[in-house]
Amino acid sequence: MAGERIERAKLFATLIALAVRGLSSVDARFFGFTGDTIYDAGDAHRCAAHALEPGGGNNDAAALWHAASLALRSPRRSRLLVMVSDGSPTECTVAALKALALRLTRRMGIACVQAAVAPLDAIAFPHHVAIEGDDLATATRRFGGLVARLLRSTAGR
Repeated sequence: MAGERIERAKLFATLIALAVRGLSSVDARFFGFTGDTIYDAGDAHRCAAHALEPGGGNNDAAALWHAASLALRSPRRSRLLVMVSDGSPTECTVAALKALALRLTRRMGIACVQAAVAPLDAIAFPHHVAIEGDDLATATRRFGGLVARLLRSTAGR
């Protein structure tokens, strides 16, 4: 099951890269992470999410903070962070992840979305969509609608 979840997460990240490739108004960056290392997995034009391998636990809060730090340097008015999740964090608490996601959203103006490719014990993000089961087309449409709504709401900030 773990191998299936990571494959689905890599596929979903690759789909995001393909969806935004060529959109001059969108900057996309991709990362993979373990409990102690964050890997640069490229951008929309050179997405290497497919090359990521599971192992070593996961520190979701550290990875989210790393991505947020880069997003805050962007000149873009709208900022959206999507964490494709295949389970609960192992190297940080769900409470720490939830507090960080809320802080980024409320105080720093970065919309945070959790896209779960497997059932989660707890939802840590203010915005969440399940990308699981056999109906990926419906889940992908829900995700797209959520992203569009969030980008419209953050554009006015």
